[in-house]
Amino acid sequence: MKLNLKLSFPFVKTFLVSIISFVILLKLPPVLFDAKMEAKVFNFGIYQLILNPWTENTQWDQFLTPWILWVSGLISKPEDLVFILNWFTILSGVIFVGFIAHRLDWLLAISLCFILSSSPLYLIFQTWIGFSDPITFLLITLYLILLYSEFLPKLKILYLSFVLFLGMTNHLFQMLALVFLVNVFYLVYHKDKTMILLGAYAFAFVMYGLFLFYILKCTPIGWNQTRVSVFSKMWGNEFIRMNQSEFLLGTVGLFHGLWPFVVYIMYRMPISILGFVFCYLLSMMTYDTGRVFAILSTPILLLFSIQNWQTANFFEKRISIIFSIGSIIICKLYPLFYKWDGKIIYLQ
Repeated sequence: MKLNLKLSFPFVKTFLVSIISFVILLKLPPVLFDAKMEAKVFNFGIYQLILNPWTENTQWDQFLTPWILWVSGLISKPEDLVFILNWFTILSGVIFVGFIAHRLDWLLAISLCFILSSSPLYLIFQTWIGFSDPITFLLITLYLILLYSEFLPKLKILYLSFVLFLGMTNHLFQMLALVFLVNVFYLVYHKDKTMILLGAYAFAFVMYGLFLFYILKCTPIGWNQTRVSVFSKMWGNEFIRMNQSEFLLGTVGLFHGLWPFVVYIMYRMPISILGFVFCYLLSMMTYDTGRVFAILSTPILLLFSIQNWQTANFFEKRISIIFSIGSIIICKLYPLFYKWDGKIIYLQ
């Protein structure tokens, strides 16, 4: 009887933390990041793609989201799209927090739940509607979960490569940047996993090569260089215009209420500065600066938070918890915003 109770306690703990995180992620972001209609960005084009993703209008490097929603048959009007993608966002957070509670520490899990719910990434999820980012975030959280899970090496390679492959079909360049950042900083602390990650890369690229050959040769979906053309415009005067305007507010908006926690992570783990600077440099080369930085920086912030917790003493862990809760309070102290096209867009 005692053995059964001991075995069931981790499950009960994980279940309770998952329920708490579900409520927090469902209720808190809409309150923190409530935005007027003018501050929201709507991707109306994705609704037409969901009706039929097998057309020349579908971009070869962003296939998965419209295909999944088409296969699900759940989208009959644009409002359904908003609802479904919002649930992907909540699901991502709950799965990740539940895993951390089960695998590591329930206090860390609750702390990360507060960090996610007050993060600029969830600000973006509340204001940029109809984009593939929620599914990308779900996949990168699954990737993080697999990194910290215990599997036989061959199985780990298989699982990681499959998640990476799905991410590449959802948003190729975004997923490659995310996994590159996560892998690099994961290997800083787990150098013995190098061959596993290289194997996952290789297998994922083989699968993606076959997938790309199929959709370009056997479907109406065609090759285009939209990403390259947009990126090429971001040099010279355009780059200067975008990044010199609103520099101070743009810097504040990188993390908003998370700044005290992020500075603490930088102090505890100086290598994290390199990661955030790299994310910032990449975001400087895009028009949607705030959105890109939030997507790139959040997974490595989660990774550094885990590594910090694993080496922290009792007092240092309590500091992390205080800063994570404090991020919510800070978000209510001033008007929130994001940066786009060199301009500050206020939510209210």
